[in-house]
Amino acid sequence: MKLGRAARWVLSVVLGAGAAMLLCFGLRGGAMGPQSPIPRETPAGVADRVGQVNVNTAGLEELTALPGIGQVRAQAILDDRVQRGPFRYPEDLIRVKGIGEGTLNGILDQITTGGEGDAQNFGG
Repeated sequence: MKLGRAARWVLSVVLGAGAAMLLCFGLRGGAMGPQSPIPRETPAGVADRVGQVNVNTAGLEELTALPGIGQVRAQAILDDRVQRGPFRYPEDLIRVKGIGEGTLNGILDQITTGGEGDAQNFGG
């Protein structure tokens, strides 16, 4: 089968592009090695969330383990969460009846709302 000039040109472009792609993928795989996730740095001033109580998922027992939070306040947190939705920030706990600045300041370093990603999904 004889190809015309235009067909030969198209064929050479396609083959050249394919060869370039193979070369790129070959070099990428060999030179870079296995891919690993980019480590995410915690911004300065953000507390380590390990061991903190997530006020959006905690049950009555977990909440009552917090200092200054008894059965009544823990139930108020659960009720508020059902009525008004999850808390975006730990400081939003102030909206719960019976939790004032003093109580909030006493537990602020022990609670979380689940992190930035979760907070963004809550809307508002």
